[in-house]
Amino acid sequence: MSPPAAEQPGGHLRERPRRHGAFGLTLDVDALIQIPGLGAAEASGDADPPTRIELDPQELARRWEQARAGWRRLGALGASEHPYLTVDFAERAGYLLWAEGCGRVLISADGRQLLCDPVRDRADWTTILWAQALPFAATLRGLEVLHAAGVVTGAGAVLLAGEPGAGKSSLAAALVRRGAGLLGDDALALQQRAGELVAHPSAGLLHLRPAEEARLSTSERSALGAPTELQGKWRYTRAVAGPAPLAALLLLERSAREPVLERLDAVDPFDLLASTFNLSIRTPERLRRQLDVVTALAAGGHVYRLRVQPGTDATRLAALVDEQLRVASA
Repeated sequence: MSPPAAEQPGGHLRERPRRHGAFGLTLDVDALIQIPGLGAAEASGDADPPTRIELDPQELARRWEQARAGWRRLGALGASEHPYLTVDFAERAGYLLWAEGCGRVLISADGRQLLCDPVRDRADWTTILWAQALPFAATLRGLEVLHAAGVVTGAGAVLLAGEPGAGKSSLAAALVRRGAGLLGDDALALQQRAGELVAHPSAGLLHLRPAEEARLSTSERSALGAPTELQGKWRYTRAVAGPAPLAALLLLERSAREPVLERLDAVDPFDLLASTFNLSIRTPERLRRQLDVVTALAAGGHVYRLRVQPGTDATRLAALVDEQLRVASA
């Protein structure tokens, strides 16, 4: 059922929010907000009630000003004097995310409402939503988010984690060209459900560096979706796959050797914590859930090491991964 139309000051009705799904959440998104690559609500999780995303700078400012007396900074990225991303918390208001060039998002403490105050005249301000605020809300609502790209193959969800620049997005794109469904290329939500780990899609976006994009033929580009040049990268937008049971987590490592994929029979759960996405939420409940998820990953035979030579062609690497995972799941 569609949510009711909202009444604006003066008695005018605004368009009903649009229903989407991402990071295991059902989302009611203000009709004035366009977030690229979001899937349908039924393609994602079953968190109830939906998380609301609203464009309301005045309400954001009012709530933060009323509650900020006891605020504290939980995290920042960039130089200490000039960060480009900050996370602040005030108990009565929630979590305030700010990103340079995007604006502010206030996330309620239960993750059920996001109030947005974007930078004016920036069409790409919603980057803060799919890249930061929605993973944050998913964590508050009981899911665990990994810093990973992911696809769905015949074996299930295959997640790709590693240091920045390790080739996660390029490998995900190559697997999509081989017929895999896309889960996302930066952050993905995991949920323990009925004794198994389920991976949920994020936004249907793939970001490729110019050098990788230049390697592709016209047909390979068309297989990835609709391209847009953005901030020095190429972004491809396509439909996301639905949630899928986890088949493998591949830890990408740079190596001077030929590419090799090997299952890790013994994994320290604490080594996997480096792949988790959010370091600002440190409640006891979240920490217990985080350890439960990485313990399940370590114990389930899902973790592989993928050694990659710098400059390895992603198409060739995807063929190796496809073949060896097919053998492992047989």
